[in-house]
Amino acid sequence: MNLIKVLLFIFFIYNNLQAHTLLVDITKNDNNTITVNAQFDTKQKASGAMLRLESLISGEVLYKKRFPYESKLIVDIPKEQYQIVVDAGEEQIVKKGIEPNEGFTKLASKEILDKLSKNKEDHHELGITLIIFLFIGFILIILAIYFSAKNTKKIIEELKKS
Repeated sequence: MNLIKVLLFIFFIYNNLQAHTLLVDITKNDNNTITVNAQFDTKQKASGAMLRLESLISGEVLYKKRFPYESKLIVDIPKEQYQIVVDAGEEQIVKKGIEPNEGFTKLASKEILDKLSKNKEDHHELGITLIIFLFIGFILIILAIYFSAKNTKKIIEELKKS
């Protein structure tokens, strides 16, 4: 019974750690603007998250603004290639910029692409999921050793009696 409580506790902790995934929706409008919506998968609005449009030509920030309460911004589409970065603290989403109706006037260079923002999951860090699974595996190994020692002790006592 105690084991079930521990497993349920670990399950709820895991669910709460994974509960806030940032979702970004980018829609092209007819008037050469884009609408960027950001929210978490819990339907919580991402107000206060930072929206940046970064040039793929020079690496400079073309547009920078925090999401208002409604978590929706309408932005003019730049004439040069760009990427859309939504930074919500621990999580950062990078998406390819949408082309304007008349197309881009300048194209990106490889050198600048290396300097620009990347998704945080692209970095070589241990994910929270991996850490949780390693912790659960460690607990299961400890439990296996405990029950193995307990059963071995019972078997030895039964052998001594007979």
